[in-house]
Amino acid sequence: MEVKTAKGTRPMWTWIRRRLAPPVFEGDEEKTRIARLLNVTLLSLAAIGFLASGLGSLAGGGSPIVLISVAVVALLLLVLWVIMRRGRVRLASMLVTLLIFVLSGGVVYALGTIRAPIVSIYFLCVAVAGLFLGIRGIVVFTSLSLLALLGLLWAETSGLLPPVVQGPVGLTQWITWAAVLVAVALFFGAAIRSLNEALDRANRYAARLEDQRVHLTEMVEERTRDLERRTRYLEATTTTARDIASELTLDTLLDRVVQAISERFGFYHAGIFLLDPSGEWAELQAASSEGGQRMIERGHRLHVGSEGIVGYVIAQGRPHVALDVGEDAVYFDNPDLPDTRSEIALPLRARGEIIGVLDVQSREPAAFGPDDVAVLQTLADQVAMSISNARLFRQVEESLEAERRAFGELSRQAWQYLLQIQTDLGFLSDARGTVPAGDLWEPQMETAVRSGRATPQNGTVAIPIKVRGQVIGVVDGRKPEGAGTWTSEEIDLLEALTAQLGVALESARLYQETQHRAAQEQLLSEVTARMRETLDMDTVLQTAIREIGAALDFAEVEVRLGPEGTMKDLQTLFAPVR
Repeated sequence: MEVKTAKGTRPMWTWIRRRLAPPVFEGDEEKTRIARLLNVTLLSLAAIGFLASGLGSLAGGGSPIVLISVAVVALLLLVLWVIMRRGRVRLASMLVTLLIFVLSGGVVYALGTIRAPIVSIYFLCVAVAGLFLGIRGIVVFTSLSLLALLGLLWAETSGLLPPVVQGPVGLTQWITWAAVLVAVALFFGAAIRSLNEALDRANRYAARLEDQRVHLTEMVEERTRDLERRTRYLEATTTTARDIASELTLDTLLDRVVQAISERFGFYHAGIFLLDPSGEWAELQAASSEGGQRMIERGHRLHVGSEGIVGYVIAQGRPHVALDVGEDAVYFDNPDLPDTRSEIALPLRARGEIIGVLDVQSREPAAFGPDDVAVLQTLADQVAMSISNARLFRQVEESLEAERRAFGELSRQAWQYLLQIQTDLGFLSDARGTVPAGDLWEPQMETAVRSGRATPQNGTVAIPIKVRGQVIGVVDGRKPEGAGTWTSEEIDLLEALTAQLGVALESARLYQETQHRAAQEQLLSEVTARMRETLDMDTVLQTAIREIGAALDFAEVEVRLGPEGTMKDLQTLFAPVR
């Protein structure tokens, strides 16, 4: 039975404490603090009033007026408590302070007016006003207390109040002083508790602010590091792009790119894969790490769309980041790069077409953030354009070389034909004058023609004459007796003059060929015009035979017309000379 009573008492006591607890106003700490202090004050006044009235009744000093006064005060305290709980804390504070002031005046009047020590209760009024209402409350209730004391003094000196007869000290005086003392103690205890709580809140706020300051400092440091890293990456991107912009040799370009990325960005491996002509394989063309070099030596390549991050990026056409390669679904475990913890692969796109992949790997996990992806993709785009330009330059060089070889071959054939027709193209100049050279070829001349290089020998030197890389002749120079050998400056000068001679000879040949073609076209035009002078069939055939034979100096020309099967030879209408 006792256990049940104990269990039933606890919930009731909890309910009472919950009902008498001060209200909490979220977001307004000052209002909550005043409400807490006001709640303690109201409950203390109620307790002191009931205690004082009870002790007075026991002592035999209770009267109906006192009991009625206590009941009225209790009712007022209840009303103020309800006002406070409804959020009108400021109004409740003013009314409580005013109630304490009125009660203090009544106590002072009842216990000896201004000559009684109880007059110090006005200090309690001023303290309550200061805690509840601030500086204005102190000023107002200090003024009211002074006016009240002045009024009591005037009333007593004017005879409006009867003189107080000092009688023996009894229990009533002790109860009164004890009640005042307890009220002051409770009030200042509540005030000190409120101040301590405010100090604790201030300390918590200070600690929270310090935590926020530390957090903000860490955020600023992290943002600063990110900004410094981004700035470093942008500078590295700009420097790398500037370095590779002027490089047109593809192999050198690729090596410079991967080395620059490793050195300036701090990644231990960078590689460039390029698509083969079939577009099905991505072949590793350049790498900055030792493992990557071994892969190049083995001819490392990956199938597009099915092997590793590189193949995936080419197939999808967008970057892929593996922050932890052990957990990435498309990562290809490469034994040549065992230290890789994170990897990023970016498509190399030039002129709307993916030509390969820039693959960068790091020893640190989660080494690539969104900003890194953007910066590296910008660099990858610039690298792709440089690769495309280098390829175009190589194609242009190959085309020019093929064209040069073709023109050289045509020029060689033309000169060969010309030299077959004119076998005596050669002259000798000495003190006697300039005469045809004849068929005499010195050994050094033959050596120069075969080797294509200058051939000095004793006092002579033979310089090959070249046209479009083809040797068409030789210049043989001989110094006077006793003049010594040929110096390098003299040979260089003679080679320069010989080169100009080759240009002049080629120009002369082209001019001669042009003249010959012009004569042929003029002859063709004249023969055609004569054949078209008449519309008579026999006349046209006779004119054609006559003009063709005269133009080409044929001994005989025959033309035949007839249906299929009536002629023995239908290969040509212009029969050869018989």
